[in-house]
Amino acid sequence: NRGFDTVVMPNMMKPLSESGCLSCGQCVAVCPTGALKVKTTMVKETPVKSLDTDTTCAYCSVGCGLTLKTIGDTLVKANANMNAPVNAGISCGKGKFGFDCSVLEDKLEEPLEKKNGAFVETDYHDALVKIAKKCQAVGTRYGKDAIGVAISDRYTNEEAYAIKVMAEAMGAKLFSLNNRKSGILPVLGHDGSPNTIDELLSTDVILVVGFNRPLNPVIANKMRDATNNGARAFLVNPESIPQSMNFVEKEYYTDNSLDFVKGLISEAIAAHPDCSIEGIDQLKESLKGIPVSEDAKELAGIYLNARKAMIVFNQNLISVDAATLLADLALISGHIGSPRDGILQLKAKNNSQGLIDLGITDGAEQLEGVKALLVFGEEADINTDALEFLAVCDTHMTELAAKADIVIPGTGFASVDGTFTNTERRLQLVQAAIDEGIELSNWQVASEIAHIFEIDHGWESTEDISDEMNYEVEAYRKAELGEILGGVLTPADGAKLVAVGDSKFADPIACTDSLMNTISERLPKAVSPTL
Repeated sequence: NRGFDTVVMPNMMKPLSESGCLSCGQCVAVCPTGALKVKTTMVKETPVKSLDTDTTCAYCSVGCGLTLKTIGDTLVKANANMNAPVNAGISCGKGKFGFDCSVLEDKLEEPLEKKNGAFVETDYHDALVKIAKKCQAVGTRYGKDAIGVAISDRYTNEEAYAIKVMAEAMGAKLFSLNNRKSGILPVLGHDGSPNTIDELLSTDVILVVGFNRPLNPVIANKMRDATNNGARAFLVNPESIPQSMNFVEKEYYTDNSLDFVKGLISEAIAAHPDCSIEGIDQLKESLKGIPVSEDAKELAGIYLNARKAMIVFNQNLISVDAATLLADLALISGHIGSPRDGILQLKAKNNSQGLIDLGITDGAEQLEGVKALLVFGEEADINTDALEFLAVCDTHMTELAAKADIVIPGTGFASVDGTFTNTERRLQLVQAAIDEGIELSNWQVASEIAHIFEIDHGWESTEDISDEMNYEVEAYRKAELGEILGGVLTPADGAKLVAVGDSKFADPIACTDSLMNTISERLPKAVSPTL
């Protein structure tokens, strides 16, 4: 209402939890009177000058720039960085309010060893030596494949590189429980998004196939901006994952099969009868008997006739086969390999792409046969009965850590220097804003264990690790901070069409980052991720 009758309420006069609010904090940022304020975890707020540190968000794979405000070693708040290339001053609830999850209540501060079923404090030397000896003993009895190291994709490239060196020294297999096999890799030859986020803003058609808005709210905002610029957006999702995105021109909800996507490909093949790409005959054979709905014909016509078109999907939401078919669709149609024309593959976490670049491509399937497991920052419901030894390094006592024989305190992104590589392959700076008061950081834990195995790189800081990593890892030899690694990716030599059989459309993987799960639980349930 107007004038004195004006009231401040969520849209449509609904409760806030039903309003579509994403807890992004933008209302607080633009409030002209200061009536809206951020509720912090501090007991009492005082007008003390804070220090600003620019860094990169450690939650989803978009890689939003944040400015952390600190007083000493106390995190006060996080603001979206107005000058960040990806988010340009916009953030979501996870970045705005989850910046201090690693230092919240009950944070682990000392190593713990389980004795007679209960944890007791121990020192770092004894704990790390026991980890090394137990893993070595298991390797001697069962072979090297019985030793496993799991790493969270929330870790920086430098931390991941140090853990990789440690795993090699141990002779262990290295993987991330959050990794999903890439569906676009066998088609396009790359396990990385061929296109960048801002290309959405100037394309003509956006095909959103398998998307859950709370997982990547900033991407949803980008797509909204794209439609304001004239793009047409269409959503194809399983019936079990409905969305609220009023900027989408039309939503298509399907059963949890691949029939709808296969129908799109059937139409693409019909529109390109002279297609001679390798694998076309096998693909045609696999589509026999697949019904093509009127909706599929309608959407295929819009996509195929577009001058520029992009496909967007959440990698850890849709199945590997579904992602493969989307790559097939882009390859047949020719909507791939040029600016504003291609695929945006949204990976699960802030550094999922970085792990891939470092060669850490395996996932939970590598747990088979493992007898000794060392976990860095991951929380997952795994069967520990087959394990003879379990060690966990994390910030808090997670359910998995509670089952461990040794628990080592971990650190979060706010106290580390290094880099993340986001979903569009942009290398971004991470800067420490505080000291968490933990004796050994994540990379130092890995370095000390490697030292027990007589591997000593002499690293004194993350800069030393960066220098070595940039030399050893091909993807980073010519990398520049803030820039996209490799530019727009064209299909690799040998790109081919790949046929798939009957499979699921959606096949979600539960997030294994304990800190992301923490903030997801703390955000209003109506806007929390379903994964």
